[in-house]
Amino acid sequence: MDQPSLCHLAARGFARAASHVGARAVQYRPTAAASPCATPYARTMAAFSNDRAFGFAGPALWDVPFVYALMDMTDVRAGDILTCGGETYFIARAEPFRPPLCVLCNAVVDITATMAQVADVADPGGYATSGDTTMQAPCATGWPAMIRPGSGAGIPGPTQPGAIHAGGFEMFLPAIPGVTIQPAMWARDADGTRYTIGGARAGPWGMRCQLGQQQV
Repeated sequence: MDQPSLCHLAARGFARAASHVGARAVQYRPTAAASPCATPYARTMAAFSNDRAFGFAGPALWDVPFVYALMDMTDVRAGDILTCGGETYFIARAEPFRPPLCVLCNAVVDITATMAQVADVADPGGYATSGDTTMQAPCATGWPAMIRPGSGAGIPGPTQPGAIHAGGFEMFLPAIPGVTIQPAMWARDADGTRYTIGGARAGPWGMRCQLGQQQV
């Protein structure tokens, strides 16, 4: 039997299982950098488990965002976003014969970058500081993400004796169409928390960024 036929049988089996134990889910396939969950791409049944055997023996663990999706795999790609039962996931990896690997999200972020100030256009080098939000231009808006404590990235600048060091975090994001995340960009959570991006790496699973939390 050829691989396409095997993939079809596996997808049908996952779909039948999800129809019995899953819940209604909405699938999104972003095509632009703004509002990735504005228009549904498909509706399906899905169940999620941190056990790839789908024993459903326990919930997803705190700050361990990786889970597996039991769903119809006929039309699933890395970067697709799923909402189900009040939770949001993005698909990090989809391979033949295997349940998709998903990241459970706990934040919605906007990505911004600063542009040269008008007074300094003739003499490049004058850029806004990380705290000057009025000079930040949006690059991507409304993206689900996973933010958790991690090694993070230091924010350059003078320090004072007794100063509290900024918390270090890491962020997982799906690939954003038309946007390449670079160090010195900023991420803002829906609750108003702001982070400086100190490092970013894109790969087949999406993007992984080091963050430093801004204190002011």
